[in-house]
Amino acid sequence: MLHVHGNGQAERLPLNLSAWVLASVWRGLELPYGLHGTVMETEPQSEALDADLVAEIQAVCDAVAEVQAEWQDRPPVGENAARAELLAAGRHARNALRAPTA
Repeated sequence: MLHVHGNGQAERLPLNLSAWVLASVWRGLELPYGLHGTVMETEPQSEALDADLVAEIQAVCDAVAEVQAEWQDRPPVGENAARAELLAAGRHARNALRAPTA
């Protein structure tokens, strides 16, 4: 369950790319809107987050941060390419955690 600032864009809070990528990856489609400001992940009934879920969140956030760092030397060619690159990195990070181990 994601808790999103309901008025973040109107209040000019920064775009939260990590939360947008995470939500898009979980839903299996690119969200057509941004998530602005602080976003919090919780379990129903205020239970502690499962360790696997925490690892998945961290992996996706790390992947987004790596892509953004790469953009310092190699900026994306446009917004569509940037979104595609972020989503691919997020999916790859999540899938790497879910891959069966031999």
